[in-house]
Amino acid sequence: MAYANDITGYVRGHSTLDVTCWNAGFGYPLGTLAWSAIVDSQATLADASAKLLGDSGYLDLIESAADMISTGGADHLRELIAGGEGGTGEVPPIGAVAQITTATAFVDRFADALGWGVEVAQFASEVLGSPVVVLRDLFGTMGEITWIGIQPDIAAAESAGAKLAGNADYLERMKGTGELFIHGSAHVSQLTRIA
Repeated sequence: MAYANDITGYVRGHSTLDVTCWNAGFGYPLGTLAWSAIVDSQATLADASAKLLGDSGYLDLIESAADMISTGGADHLRELIAGGEGGTGEVPPIGAVAQITTATAFVDRFADALGWGVEVAQFASEVLGSPVVVLRDLFGTMGEITWIGIQPDIAAAESAGAKLAGNADYLERMKGTGELFIHGSAHVSQLTRIA
């Protein structure tokens, strides 16, 4: 955890990336950490990454982590489809909890699945009183759609889950998703911001 804090601070201080670090509490292998940043374009990300890869301090930090990593990492690049207008644009506070759901649409039903995804996210945002964003994965599994809702702390996250689980209209909207999404592709996870 100290390393996660150090490298996050280094990247924030030596690049234009407003990086946050998250500890995956549920839905990932134990010990999983995730870093995230919002960028305007792939070109912006490539430029910032190239500068970091030429930074000896950053490379030293990467090398020093070799004995702490038990499995290879994975990068996800997602495009915001809907829901960003409800956010403040500010980085979530330390202790914020992100609840992430992913599901893979049948490729020939992707447009329908994305439309359903936006509609259900808008409904969930109204029920929760906080934004749920919809993103499409640009690389990796074709047809993957991601929903992310962020709450200020674990108590608010637990309350949000209970609100949705107890809302009959929300549960009704879940029916029929088998025609849009590959069976067994849905995955739910929870992460807490640590740096």
